[in-house]
Amino acid sequence: MDGITIREATSKDVKDILAIAERGWNRTYSDFLSQETIDTAMAEWHDPDDTQEYIKRENVTYFVAENSEDIVGYISGGPSDEENVAYLGALYVDPNYWREAAGTALLEEFEAFCCRENYDRIQFNVLTENNVGTSFYEKHGYEVIEEQETEVFGESTPERVYSGSIGKDSNST
Repeated sequence: MDGITIREATSKDVKDILAIAERGWNRTYSDFLSQETIDTAMAEWHDPDDTQEYIKRENVTYFVAENSEDIVGYISGGPSDEENVAYLGALYVDPNYWREAAGTALLEEFEAFCCRENYDRIQFNVLTENNVGTSFYEKHGYEVIEEQETEVFGESTPERVYSGSIGKDSNST
């Protein structure tokens, strides 16, 4: 993880976060989602004002990964509907920085945060055809607990629900 620094996101990071999300979505999902769906997801789920608000919320956690002062990735999440379970909402790394440890550093920081906040587990959803994401999470010990169909702005696609324990039995500290 040489050269990667993790810190809490600020309002000044919104532009970089949205740029990373857009590059990530286009690189990851363009093989199985239409460009129209990707564009709609960016407009609906990655609105600058909404992202700004989420960063400021008490119950949402946002971290960014920096490499020489450039933001190269981010992770966000918060409480789920289940007691003692955190929900990982998003983890994206600029495709130009894949396999350079930023994703691992972000995930480890989020796991450490969840441990400090007394969560027992982390749960999240990943589109099944997102091979980059599914292999990353499985490599880090997360397991599929459910498979289902989901709809992404009118397109039906398979999705996996992942879960993993955190705390004293995990690798996070």
